[in-house]
Amino acid sequence: MSVNVPVAGAVARDRVRDRIRGFLLTTERHTTQSMRSWTSERHARDELIWSTAGVIRVRTDDAIWTVPAHRSVWVPEGVSHTIEAAADTILHATFVARGAAVHLPREAVVVEMLPTIRELLLLNAECPLDPETRMRVQGLALELLRPAPSAQVDLQMPESPRLRLVAERILDAPHDFRATEHWAERAGLPAREFVRGFVAETGLSFTQWRIRARVRASLLLLGSGTPVVAVAKRLGYANASTFIDHFRVAVGTTPAAYFSGRCAVAALPTASDENRHDRTE
Repeated sequence: MSVNVPVAGAVARDRVRDRIRGFLLTTERHTTQSMRSWTSERHARDELIWSTAGVIRVRTDDAIWTVPAHRSVWVPEGVSHTIEAAADTILHATFVARGAAVHLPREAVVVEMLPTIRELLLLNAECPLDPETRMRVQGLALELLRPAPSAQVDLQMPESPRLRLVAERILDAPHDFRATEHWAERAGLPAREFVRGFVAETGLSFTQWRIRARVRASLLLLGSGTPVVAVAKRLGYANASTFIDHFRVAVGTTPAAYFSGRCAVAALPTASDENRHDRTE
């Protein structure tokens, strides 16, 4: 990821390699003044994407995560991904030397960003340290990294081409409220087969998946300061109360509480919670 100064991919990789040489990791920082996105990237080093302010969204081929400052996303080397950041986000990309984090999986996952880890990474990035102390700081930070046991995967993408085409269309236009039958027809499938396919491939009914897509799309807007009523309207809701209800079920709290910091960790809804909204559209 190019941060601060846009550079070509090969040059950026060489710079990361040179900065890590002899150590375990290096961290780059970028501050956004407005919503910003980075095009698809694939790095030659493992990467931990995190923030000290704002909201970021990371997307791989298989899933999408929208994470606040108490979460991060681990992206192993070679995994293609895109990044979006809300306005006023302080985004950090920590690149890790090969073999330095063998305890972390080789697929992208959400990682709990404990305050201790955050402070260790900031200490490493911002303070002069002798080499031995720096290595100890870096080693402890990596040792503490663990996948979040209840990681909030925003959306599991369907695998079959027909269903994936519909999913991509909804991600591009989450405000589109047309009925399930319309999307089944777009996929060229009978409605029952379409619905069964979504459950089998994503773990959610089509209605649940679409609601979650809207809620996740709202996080970057809300994180950039857009009022709740305006966000609800932009996402196609007739009234803000329905949007707030969907947000609470998907995230575990209201938009106001989520961005005030009163919720330490946003919990995944239970199946029974989400099922209550299967027919609200």
